[in-house]
Amino acid sequence: MKLIKYSEKITIENIENLYKTGYISEIIFDADSKTMNIKEAEYFEVEKAIKKLSDSIKLVIDTVCKFRKKMLEALNSIFLKLCNSNKKITKKKFMKLLQSAGIQRNTINEIVKNNKEPYTYVRYYKTLINFQKIK
Repeated sequence: MKLIKYSEKITIENIENLYKTGYISEIIFDADSKTMNIKEAEYFEVEKAIKKLSDSIKLVIDTVCKFRKKMLEALNSIFLKLCNSNKKITKKKFMKLLQSAGIQRNTINEIVKNNKEPYTYVRYYKTLINFQKIK
């Protein structure tokens, strides 16, 4: 028999849950010395099950950490691209980009007519989105 000391935190519900696992068939309690006796074979089976469970949880945690790291790398690269996308471009390049997206020259000339905003990639994307909504 394996002698285990316990504290007052052990409840009847905890013991019932131990019985439900099927690993333990008999527990003998001594309330005076606050100890419980479990068959050694059953104790080692429970210990193995707990070790397997902790190893599985560790694998899940490691996988989640790797996933989080990859997500952070992806979000960081997206953020850097967005920061660089507010870079200024020339009027000619802005017009060529719009042309390459399939917008006609007359429409492009109306877009850039009386312009006071700087030409940037962000403005280019916004213009494309607005043009697609109008179509």
